Amino acid sequence: MAYSLACADTGNDCAFSVTTSTENELMQHVQMHASSAHPDMEMTPETTAQVKSLIRTV
Repeated sequence: MAYSLACADTGNDCAFSVTTSTENELMQHVQMHASSAHPDMEMTPETTAQVKSLIRTV
């Protein structure tokens, strides 16, 4: 099973997407992307939970 997320799914106008083999790996990529492309986005526990709710399994 793979895990996938597109930044656009979070409501951002952004073409970034990622697919990984684990949810933890996906979240690491999301955090790196958010810090470089969306520095105003704070990854709070609430934000992290919201992002995790948008993850799709493929």
